[in-house]
Amino acid sequence: MNVIEITNLKKSYGRNSVLDIPQMSFEKGICVGIFGANGCGKSTLIKCISGLLPFDGEILIDGIDIKKNPSPLSKVGVLIEDAALFNYMTGRENIKYFCKDISNLEEYADILDVKDILDIKARKYSLGMKQKIAILLACVKGSNAILLDEPFNGLDVISVEKTIRLLQKCKQNGATALLTSHQLDVSENVIDTYYLLKDKKIFNCATPQKELGSKYLLELFDDEQARKVCEILKQKGIKCEIDGYKVKTELNGENIYELVAELKDCPVKKIEDISYSVKEAYLNMEAKK
Repeated sequence: MNVIEITNLKKSYGRNSVLDIPQMSFEKGICVGIFGANGCGKSTLIKCISGLLPFDGEILIDGIDIKKNPSPLSKVGVLIEDAALFNYMTGRENIKYFCKDISNLEEYADILDVKDILDIKARKYSLGMKQKIAILLACVKGSNAILLDEPFNGLDVISVEKTIRLLQKCKQNGATALLTSHQLDVSENVIDTYYLLKDKKIFNCATPQKELGSKYLLELFDDEQARKVCEILKQKGIKCEIDGYKVKTELNGENIYELVAELKDCPVKKIEDISYSVKEAYLNMEAKK
């Protein structure tokens, strides 16, 4: 069953044509990655599907043309660019304002680990806190579809992992998720298939082969922390190599994010999965198209 169906979608800004997509559809309960260079139209595509921009063509959600009847959009959660929250409301109040059904709120907040900030005014949130509450809002509202534009911006590595877990849960509950991201090594942990958007057109790249969880590159803040991390990993029997302030490690089934969470005295600046080449496949597609 297709939750979203697109036919002859065209979008222009004046004489500048941005999108020209003859046909595209998304099944129930999957996560789709939309990749492409800056300015290729990823955000515009999300805005068209969410009804925020006028367009030519047809977009159906649950079989209903959103131009003729916008009612399906009440079950579509959206996060585009900045987290749009009312600063004078708490996170919980924002979610209640935008969502008719909040039956999943407590469960989703627990997965994302934001229960401690739900009842704080949004004006007191940091950038990362705002982003997490906006992600939570989109997931609670989006019982049918969740549209996320660069959702990992402003998040630390642990929050990214919790966001991925939340999206996996949303998929299990039948929601279809679309996300755009430049963080391909992160996105591949949740997407089921991905597309390249280039020159107004959309290209179905592949269904990722989940060869994940073996080799990672950890970036630390200085050489000394990198040496300490390497010592800790070796004590655990984990293979690793050090290169300045970076540590290359090969895991044997361990969860990289749980492992990083244990390194409290040596905070990890960045994690890159180098065991699987969604990034390589994307770059190859980008070069060919």
